[in-house]
Amino acid sequence: MVKPIFQYLRDEGVPRLGKIVVSPESLIAVLVACAFLRWGDQCFSQSPKIGDLTTGLIAYASIALGFCVAGLTISLTLPDQDFATKLACLKKEDEPTNAYSDLLFVFSWTAIAHWCALIVLFALTLFGESTSSLLPAGHSRFRGWIVSLIAGICAYCLCQFLITLITLSQVGNIYIKHLVDCHASKPTPSNSTDGQ
Repeated sequence: MVKPIFQYLRDEGVPRLGKIVVSPESLIAVLVACAFLRWGDQCFSQSPKIGDLTTGLIAYASIALGFCVAGLTISLTLPDQDFATKLACLKKEDEPTNAYSDLLFVFSWTAIAHWCALIVLFALTLFGESTSSLLPAGHSRFRGWIVSLIAGICAYCLCQFLITLITLSQVGNIYIKHLVDCHASKPTPSNSTDGQ
């Protein structure tokens, strides 16, 4: 398991590291985590309860993970070879990746982010008191950091899922243009009546 993870990070993550770290979704995640650190105990000392919150977030993360895996599978098995070739050839001059590998990465990275969120949420469910509020009065500093970290991870996942949906829409637009171009390049049938 360790070798494929390092290979994925080396081959897919490192070429896109700047886009991952310096991105709006990363900034939002950091801001959410900081907001939880600063004002979390004032806003969440009574509710929600850990059990209620984790149940909803686990359901969301599971659905999003399934969506991303299905999208990745469909992207890998594109029935239109010309379109897949077109995506593979779409590349900016200064970037080492192409549009097709970027599409696959968006799905896989979003799935991995949601997988990590699930692991963290399951750990919170196992080790947290499900009837306790998120940040009860007099909570430990460690608990504040953990809740803030989990809030940041969940915020990142929500933003990343939105990016995945937008990416899918953009690919759909490219595919529509591809279909229109293919239709325009086909010879039109003759309007002659063959002597009738």
